[in-house]
Amino acid sequence: MTEALKKVAVITGAGSGLGAATARRFHRDGWTLVLGDLRAEGVGALAQELGATALTCDVADEDQVAALVAAAVERHGRLDCMINNAGILGAIGPVGRTPARDFNRVLDIMVSGVFYGTKHAANAMGEDGGVILNTASLARIGAWANHSYTTAKHAVVELTRSTAVELASRGIRVNALAPGNVVTGMTSSLSGGKKAAHDRALARNPVPYVCTADDIADAFAYLAGPSARGITGQVLVIDSGLSTAVVPPAYHQAEDRFVD
Repeated sequence: MTEALKKVAVITGAGSGLGAATARRFHRDGWTLVLGDLRAEGVGALAQELGATALTCDVADEDQVAALVAAAVERHGRLDCMINNAGILGAIGPVGRTPARDFNRVLDIMVSGVFYGTKHAANAMGEDGGVILNTASLARIGAWANHSYTTAKHAVVELTRSTAVELASRGIRVNALAPGNVVTGMTSSLSGGKKAAHDRALARNPVPYVCTADDIADAFAYLAGPSARGITGQVLVIDSGLSTAVVPPAYHQAEDRFVD
C-alpha cells in the first residue's frame, strides 16, 4: 500500500488491552494510525513502536476527542476508520452504595465518549464514507457486569444502531463488537490475575477456548475492511459461545431419554 493510498484510523483507549492489540493489527495491515489514551506513557510507547501519532485523550471531554480526530485529518488528510474503544470497569458494588459521581463518570467515558467519537468522525469523513466501530460487551444483553458498565454498554449498542441508520446514506458504516471473557489487564483485576481469569473463562465457555485481545483486533480489522462492506448497524459477539449457553454443555451429554 503506497503512502498516498494508506487509510487512516483513530483508536481510543489504545494504550493497552484491546486497543493496543487492534493498533498492532491495523499497523500490520498498513493503516496509518492516530492513537488516543488517557495514560500518555503507554500510548506514547506504542505509537513509537508503530510509527504512529499519539495524543493524550480523555474521551469524556468532547474537545479532546475532537482534537484527536482533527489531528488525523490535519496530519494525514483523511479519516477512514474511528474505533471508539476507551472504557473502564467503573463503580462496583450494590446500587444503594454507588456514588452518583462514579456512575456518571462511567457514562461520560463509555457513552458520551462514543457519541463524541462518532460525531466528530462522521463530520471528518469525506465523500468516500468510512467506518465507525464501537466496543460493546456481553453486558449489552443482560446483567453481566456492574450497574454502570451494564447500563453503558446497552447504550453503546443502541447508539451504534441509531447512528448506523442515519449515516448509511453517506457511506459510513457503524458497527460494534461485543467481546466476552477476554483476559486483559483490566478484566483480570477482578479475578485474581490473568491465569485465574483465563481458567475461570475456560470453565464457562462452551467452546474450550478463551478469546484473546488479538481475536478482537482481527474482528475489528474485518469490520473495517472491504469484506464487511454490506454490514452496518450490527453487533458482532465474540465469546466462544458463552452468551448462548443457557444450559451447560454437559446437559446435552446426558443419558439419552425422552421425557413426556
